[in-house]
Amino acid sequence: MPSFGDLFIESKGQPIIYQGHNLVIADKFPVADRDKLKISIEKTNSHYVQGLTVDITGSCEIMGEVKKKGKGVKMVFWEDSTMLDPKNIIIVVFTKIGFIRVQNIWETTDHRGKKSIDSGHNGAAMIVEEIENGRRYHCNDGVPDDDFDDIVFTIQKLTDANQ
Repeated sequence: MPSFGDLFIESKGQPIIYQGHNLVIADKFPVADRDKLKISIEKTNSHYVQGLTVDITGSCEIMGEVKKKGKGVKMVFWEDSTMLDPKNIIIVVFTKIGFIRVQNIWETTDHRGKKSIDSGHNGAAMIVEEIENGRRYHCNDGVPDDDFDDIVFTIQKLTDANQ
């Protein structure tokens, strides 16, 4: 089993082809200023708690609250969230750059019991599937395998017709 991390280092972070699939370490999801997005964690299959980050150059609104910090904000969403429904996360994006950066993450615990967020190495990779009004992400966490089911989530732009 190859380390996708090593392959991404060799490709200088560019997409790689593995068993006929185009793999990315992170995705630039196209957006316009004030786009309303629905994020849905469809399923997970890992012994690690799974999640995703949405990195916005600008700010966003979630649950009526504007999130802003400096030039941008990185939103973190977990499969086991009790603060919001992980299958129905609605955010409004305020940005001028035309995309948000999306990456899968997972929670690890060190030998002292300290929890941390991990991403982007060893077995981590994403298959990005185009769907109506958005994308579906089939992701591997840091465990080197090629099932791409550790977390599966979608991001879709909401329009007047599909809200």
